[in-house]
Amino acid sequence: MKCGDVAHAESLFYSSKQKVLPMYGAMMKGYVDNNLPEKTIDLFNEIENPNDVNMIILFNACAQLKTKEALDLVKKISKQIPKSFYSNPYLLTSLLDALMKCGDVAHAESLFYSSKHKVLSSYGAMMKDGMSIVKYNLSSLKDIKNNDKGHP
Repeated sequence: MKCGDVAHAESLFYSSKQKVLPMYGAMMKGYVDNNLPEKTIDLFNEIENPNDVNMIILFNACAQLKTKEALDLVKKISKQIPKSFYSNPYLLTSLLDALMKCGDVAHAESLFYSSKHKVLSSYGAMMKDGMSIVKYNLSSLKDIKNNDKGHP
């Protein structure tokens, strides 16, 4: 997957009779790295009991998509996460990133402020994605101002 040979990786994965969670994780990460987030989600849905790493990769895929459907999936999965998984700062960061990129700033802020396990990357996800939203809003305001010239 790291070399972009998705077809070969899929062939090896699907020919394996006994798949374990790290195999799913490796395939999912490969899909994300090769900009195939939909395949990541499809594969995640095949896992009976995903671990925190599988969820992190799923959130990364949803962050790539930035769609309402991706946001709905992030919200659904985040409600199912065992509380013990929240001690993993990477899980929190990927969840925050997905929420922010999919447009649910309020949920991300609430989760961020209530979390006891914040790390530098959590702050980074909030600031980076927050700045993207601010830039978009400022750009939109400029467009409105430019399109509204001559109108009281």
